[in-house]
Amino acid sequence: MQKALISECMLGVSCRYDGKSKPLDKNILEKLNQKYILIPFCPEAYTLPTPRPAARFIGDKLIDINGVDKTEAFFKGAKKALKICQNENIKIFIGKEKSPSCGIKQTSAYINGCECKCNTYGLTSKILKKNGIELISEWEL
Repeated sequence: MQKALISECMLGVSCRYDGKSKPLDKNILEKLNQKYILIPFCPEAYTLPTPRPAARFIGDKLIDINGVDKTEAFFKGAKKALKICQNENIKIFIGKEKSPSCGIKQTSAYINGCECKCNTYGLTSKILKKNGIELISEWEL
């Protein structure tokens, strides 16, 4: 069976910035478990505490709501996700939308001082895609 890296919060792990999870519907999870060996990982929780201040893209930087640049921490988590994929021969990533790390179709950003959901990749998804990992949005499940 093929392995897939999956955003850990979608498996019910409380690792999101707000200390909560966003679990998938049980039927969807059951179908995923029939198709893949799911490897959970949260690139943000790898380097940052839970809970933590929310962060959004401002240009190419990830800045938390307190104005602190968290780009390096997000990058370390993304590189760890890539290393897991390479070490475990994982070719698929199933990502949580609207996440600045794992978003595939949308991520959070500030543009002209306003928060928005932009149609772009989160940092981890972007790095995985550049390295040949297939991306599957939770919205496609």
